[in-house]
Amino acid sequence: MQLSHRFCNQKGYTSSCYPPTEGGDISKKQNKKPAARIVSLRRSLRRLGRDRRRLVKVALLAVVVILFTVTMAQRQFTSPEFQVDPAAYEPLLNTIAKGESRGNYNAHFGNATNKKIRFTEMPVGEVLQWQKDFVRKGSASSAVGKYQFIRPTLQGLVQQLGIDPRVRFDEKLQDKLAIKLLERRGAHAFVQKKLTREQFAANLAKEWAALPKIKGSNPSQSYYAGDGLNKARIKANEVYKALAALETYEPPVPI
Repeated sequence: MQLSHRFCNQKGYTSSCYPPTEGGDISKKQNKKPAARIVSLRRSLRRLGRDRRRLVKVALLAVVVILFTVTMAQRQFTSPEFQVDPAAYEPLLNTIAKGESRGNYNAHFGNATNKKIRFTEMPVGEVLQWQKDFVRKGSASSAVGKYQFIRPTLQGLVQQLGIDPRVRFDEKLQDKLAIKLLERRGAHAFVQKKLTREQFAANLAKEWAALPKIKGSNPSQSYYAGDGLNKARIKANEVYKALAALETYEPPVPI
């Protein structure tokens, strides 16, 4: 209960002498309201901060996923690990071999049916020496094997791939070397749709004389027609049919 002004004046009190009301100090109640607002505001700001951090994390995760997807798509074709399954090359290799050697791993220039000289049982270094001697004896070509590798080509592949000269020139090695030549001529680019089948087939004709040159005048002839040694033994439609497996090939995405 408040004291009257008169009582306070009699006692010499100032206006500040009034005792608190039963409900408490009004000024303290009023001071609590701004404090409560500040606390509420701080809580709101903390919630907002947490929400912003969550949004940033989600955005960063999305960026990582996108970058990973793009990188995997690029690596699918451009990674050094990118390889075409050798089985996809088989129709093309068989078509090439049909014209070059009748599919004989022991063939040599002038004798596609050779069985006497077993190149598949010889070390590759010995094969290279045989080629050198063969030309020295008067042969117009040093071509050997299922894919008719001439000596400069075979020697270059051995050096490039770091092949030990003591390794046998067997079926597996000959297929491996032929695939390397396919890749040199654009097999990977063909799989990536960067080369048309006509362009790739024309490239292959420069590697294997038994294939038709595809482009230019007399496209059914060998690229090396007129040299007195070579002629096309395979038709263009046979080449295109053999390329079908590569045209539809889908390389696996590396992990």
